[in-house]
Amino acid sequence: MLNQPDFLSLRQLDLENKLILPSTQLYKQACFKLNVLYENIRNFIIDAHSTIAAAARQVYDDPIPTLTAWYEQAASTTTLLYAQAQTTLLPVYQSWQVKVNVSKARTGQYLQAFWENPEQVTLATLEPIKVYLSSVGQQSERYWQSFIQSPEQFITDALAPINNYLGGLSEHAEAILISNYYALVNVFNMLMAQPAAALQALYNKSLSALLDVYFDVVSSLMTML
Repeated sequence: MLNQPDFLSLRQLDLENKLILPSTQLYKQACFKLNVLYENIRNFIIDAHSTIAAAARQVYDDPIPTLTAWYEQAASTTTLLYAQAQTTLLPVYQSWQVKVNVSKARTGQYLQAFWENPEQVTLATLEPIKVYLSSVGQQSERYWQSFIQSPEQFITDALAPINNYLGGLSEHAEAILISNYYALVNVFNMLMAQPAAALQALYNKSLSALLDVYFDVVSSLMTML
């Protein structure tokens, strides 16, 4: 905003389209959504009350046939759910049970082998850890040898990625600081030369930017509703 060549030129603030109209539309849309929600809840309560009343009336008029039909319907639904569970959940449970049995068998075999020959089993168990520690030790030794031979080169190589990142970051930050510096200098010169016009332009541009942000936020909310 401060780097714009027409900084001192005042723009007409579009309050009607950026503030009043979006706020009104958002309010109407929110009220409409609330009314729809209220009507849905009301209709659901009315339908539920009617269904319960009809069911109670049916039980009162013909208790035995109604309760028998309900029982058959519940039994049919239970049978259907059981069949679906057999086709979907049972394979998953069986697979999980197989994995548990395999793990139990492997654990039993390991404990039996450890009981028969604890030293050999312990060495076999610790062998991957020993190999990993050995590789780490060899790598550390290479790093140490490199550091002993040339400490400056080792530190340079180790810090190279960080230096590259910081170098790029510092160049970007330097460009931002220089741009902001010249912008502030321009604003200061404007304030010294035309204080009233500069303050009025700053107020106008800031308010216009806030109106744009408000319009974008309200538009996003209306899209979400």
